[in-house]
Amino acid sequence: MTSCRPFFLRVLAQSRPLAVLLLGACTDGGAKARATGTRRADASQASPSQCAGRDTTALRVAVLDYITTANPRPQRFLSAFGTDSALPEDGFTSLQDKGPTYYYNDNPKNQAQVRAKLQEAGPYTTMLVVYKGNKEADNGNTVTVTLGGHYVGGEFEGRVAPVRNITVRCDSTGWRLPSSVTRPAGAAAPAAAPGS
Repeated sequence: MTSCRPFFLRVLAQSRPLAVLLLGACTDGGAKARATGTRRADASQASPSQCAGRDTTALRVAVLDYITTANPRPQRFLSAFGTDSALPEDGFTSLQDKGPTYYYNDNPKNQAQVRAKLQEAGPYTTMLVVYKGNKEADNGNTVTVTLGGHYVGGEFEGRVAPVRNITVRCDSTGWRLPSSVTRPAGAAAPAAAPGS
């Protein structure tokens, strides 16, 4: 199987349509089918979500809902990297769309650098958003994304944001939020996030 992932990521920042075209040219048929949201129909495989080929993903919608309904509402964001709690690319993009976003990991040197940068920029409310996975149902037309987080720096230092299961459904107009269920905050212990 061939892959052009590093080149694809560089090109993605410059031109998304070109990047999708290059991805299709550099991967095998299965990867091409996943990138375009199409699959070969056979008896053993259900049809894909009708939203699979659209620009907005279920994860982007869920992350946007999580951060815009958080209390207190964050003004800038941290995303873990190098761990299984790191947001996939679409989730990270959703954070960037709403405010300044920094990578944050469990390395004390990295944390000190990021905290210094945050303090220098001002007393804005900052949230580390933690990805806890997702589950698909209904042939991929219903996705439940689990997110958690906690506040870093400032007056809300260490405050835990509730873990939420955010259900996103695909309809004829795209991904929508029909429901959002909040689990007890105890499930989002700060120790689950890097550097806590």
